[in-house]
Amino acid sequence: MVDLKQVYDVIVVGSGAAGGIAAKELTEGGAQVLLLEAGPALDPHKDFLTHRWPYEMPFRGFDKPGDRQKSYPNQWTADEYSRGLYIEDPEHPYTTPPGKPYTWVRSRCVGGKMLHWGRNARRLSDFDFKAADRDGYGENWPITYADLAPYYDKVESFVGVSGSIENIPHLPDGKYLPPMPLNCGERMVQKVAPALGMRVIPKRAAQRTAAIHGLMKCHYCGHCGRGCDVGAFWNSISDAIPAAVRTGRLTLQSNAIVRHVTVDGGGRPTGLHFIDRATKQHYEAKGRVIVLGASALESTRILLNSVSRFWPNGMANSSGVLGHYLMDNFGGPGISGLLPQLRDRTPVNEDGKSSGVDIVAYRNITSRHPRFIRSYTHEGGSGARLFPGYAKAMVGYGAEFKKSVRSWYTTPLSFNTRAEVLSRFENYIEIDKNVVDAWGVPVLKIHCQFGDNEREMAKDAVENLKALFHALGAEHVRVSTELQNPGSMIHDMGTARMGADPKKSVLNRFNQTHDLKNLFVVDGAAFVTSGGYGPTLTIGALAARASGYILAQRKRGDL
Repeated sequence: MVDLKQVYDVIVVGSGAAGGIAAKELTEGGAQVLLLEAGPALDPHKDFLTHRWPYEMPFRGFDKPGDRQKSYPNQWTADEYSRGLYIEDPEHPYTTPPGKPYTWVRSRCVGGKMLHWGRNARRLSDFDFKAADRDGYGENWPITYADLAPYYDKVESFVGVSGSIENIPHLPDGKYLPPMPLNCGERMVQKVAPALGMRVIPKRAAQRTAAIHGLMKCHYCGHCGRGCDVGAFWNSISDAIPAAVRTGRLTLQSNAIVRHVTVDGGGRPTGLHFIDRATKQHYEAKGRVIVLGASALESTRILLNSVSRFWPNGMANSSGVLGHYLMDNFGGPGISGLLPQLRDRTPVNEDGKSSGVDIVAYRNITSRHPRFIRSYTHEGGSGARLFPGYAKAMVGYGAEFKKSVRSWYTTPLSFNTRAEVLSRFENYIEIDKNVVDAWGVPVLKIHCQFGDNEREMAKDAVENLKALFHALGAEHVRVSTELQNPGSMIHDMGTARMGADPKKSVLNRFNQTHDLKNLFVVDGAAFVTSGGYGPTLTIGALAARASGYILAQRKRGDL
């Protein structure tokens, strides 16, 4: 429990990818750390429904009619198995302008969204960090790949990432465990795709194919989205937080909803004001250094709510860009079909391998596309699944229909698109002073929409996926062309971005605010560009790098 009289060396907010790694690195470096998490601590063996069969669930794994619309309409990745890992939307409102919907997916529990994330662990490269040099749009990051590479190494070596060495300049290799093997359909794609200018590689997943330093390996149950009760992938509660606990220098306080940063008579951070989730009592914790890692939108919300005579427009916001440049990776353009070459096979445990394959970014790498800048990837996979979702698109009746569904059971193939969203000042968040959450904390109003660049990229992605499925001879093909709402990919980024110029950014190259040397933001809010794929590994690497900087500055007496 938090000691309200103690002044901690560092207070970290959030226990997911950013906060978990920060807590581990800081405690191992000798700092006394208080870790504040807004939600409860869960017991994987009691609270995760990882291995329940559908017939053991009241609604066979789907939702009770009306539950989603009432309790969690925005938590689109949740279902009957996993909804306990997500927030209840009525307790956590946010607002958007008319005609600009935003889907904000959230988890409030120790470990956060790491308990059920997609486990994509790809490194950014100088194609991302220095993208403005290539196409003239936006700003470069104030760091290079060489600056971050040692911290990618550190995180990968600790959490365990499975993958293959491919020597692709714009997708750097890492410290990998053996990749999960490809199944028949995925190997077919890997053989056909190069003729279309596409390269297919095993998914780089923060999911262990071998046990390392006491952490379990995957046992191929295929239910990662329900929470992993054996801790076989990077999820904070099985790796980073236990490592921090072992140092004897971590204090974990769950159910602590941070409202704002407290300041002294000069406007300098002294700690955090938080609310007990259950009792709604208010408290203040004291710390010499504040590290926000609560997720891009939540960390920025804390800063925007930290209003005082020193910071009338939000803490560390002398630039006026706090909250601006909101990004997500867009998704939605996708395709599914059935491979007739794989009909009537004996089903095997293909749905237990939840890794799949990636089609590596191939647009605007060596030449410039005439209609859009930046790039995208495709994520996908093949094989039998427990529930034959493809059957809904098939025609027939009775015994012959069942026979046909069984014949095609081993043939499904699908791919989606994950793409870069450009950083725009007009995509931003602000405090809605007319609405508060269940604890009385003012909520966010989110202004975000896609532009022509994203729409043109989506059109291109769909046409290329259609060409791939045609080359594969796929049948019963279904194509999705619509973009999902911003936020739907759960990759919120950019609202407190780093930069070399304090007039254009909130953070410096070490995730330290330009305005206040003892205030850091280490989650996706720091991103300058979004890249074409998930930010989680980069968030972990940035958190590790910032933690090393904090430790070095403390040793010098500068913090």
